[in-house]
Amino acid sequence: MTSGLAERRRARSLTLFLIAGALAAIAAVTVAIESRGISGSSSAGPVLPDIEETIGGAQRITITSAEAAYRIERGQQGWAMRDRDDYPVLSSRLAQLTGGLEGLRYVRRMTSDESKHQRLGVTDPREGGRGILVQIEDGRGALLVNLIIGVETSGTYVRRPDDPQTWSVEGDLPPLRDVASWMDLRPMNLEPERLARVEIVPAEGRAYILARDSADQPWRIASPALAALAQSSVTATAERLTQLQPIDVRTAPAIQGTPRARVRATTFDGIVIDAELIPSDDRVWVKLVARANAPEQEAAAVALNTPASDWAYALSDVEVEAFAPPLDRLVPGAQ
Repeated sequence: MTSGLAERRRARSLTLFLIAGALAAIAAVTVAIESRGISGSSSAGPVLPDIEETIGGAQRITITSAEAAYRIERGQQGWAMRDRDDYPVLSSRLAQLTGGLEGLRYVRRMTSDESKHQRLGVTDPREGGRGILVQIEDGRGALLVNLIIGVETSGTYVRRPDDPQTWSVEGDLPPLRDVASWMDLRPMNLEPERLARVEIVPAEGRAYILARDSADQPWRIASPALAALAQSSVTATAERLTQLQPIDVRTAPAIQGTPRARVRATTFDGIVIDAELIPSDDRVWVKLVARANAPEQEAAAVALNTPASDWAYALSDVEVEAFAPPLDRLVPGAQ
């Protein structure tokens, strides 16, 4: 009886050993398959392992997303926004992109199921997708970077356009969907304290004038003779010219059309600034020109015109409404 029990125990131990061996073999095969699927990139390594050595040869950066598409190129004068008439690009933003790409690292392997790309934000923007396509070329046109990036509340994800495999990554990238963030789009270096008078011809309703006697006095509606009910609205409207935040840019001659609204501002030292809001290409653009009323003001006018008068600046819908609002928005019921 004892001999039979021992025999059964040996048989059970052998069975367990064989099962354990089979499981280990299956695990090894699974790991091998996963490793081959990584295509030589460690799940904890850099997404662009050679970028530090090759990025110095970059000649062209193309960013494509549902919000904007733009191309940055290196020229004799440095990096510029090629499809925005060579408007200069901020070196700080270029450095942030370079550092972000160099620091981009895999966190974990995600899906290769294309039906799940939408959830991770890595669908191809050239096909109407939500992803951000980042392509950087050298002088011969060879791609140094070719990634679709998904920036979601759950994290950041990447894949290559010709590969469905998606990865979760970590890194600090600039706001790639925002073309304006690459450029210094402050049209005029003009302090609000310099403004004395602002004449506004809105798209709708009568023209009106805002004025003040000195920089430490409040703005008032000088014409027509009305009492403003909201001083903050009057001040914001009078000083809007000094606080513009454009969303895009083109050379001034590229934007033509009939102005929908006009603003003329006069400084305390007598410089006159004319601004026109012009609809074009499904956007509204502002064109600005400063002029001097006397020879001694010429230098100050030239300073304001550089670079403002050379360019037209696209404004958001919110900025357009705030730039030249109808009078009844400042004084309800005004005619």
